Amino acid sequence: MEYGCYICNRIIKTGEKFTFTKEGPVHMDCFLAAQRKKVHEDKQEYLRNLAMVLDYELTYLVSLLELKTDNKESSELIRRRITAIEKQAGETTGLIYNL
Repeated sequence: MEYGCYICNRIIKTGEKFTFTKEGPVHMDCFLAAQRKKVHEDKQEYLRNLAMVLDYELTYLVSLLELKTDNKESSELIRRRITAIEKQAGETTGLIYNL
């Protein structure tokens, strides 16, 4: 599936870190840069911490998506982990979005 970033209007390529907000798909870097401009100074440190968490979550997600296996048990484990990390990244994105 191909997505376009609603901030920079470029296609999000396989392996790039991105997330979804109410406006749609967005590169992680585009999203964070836009939020840094909007977030009040007293929330900048919190934003930095959330940005690091989101980066770790999306890095882990990209790594999981690259794993390939023919083993049914392994495939199911990977699928469950992907679902869990997508949920966590979505929650982190929501926290950043609502700052």
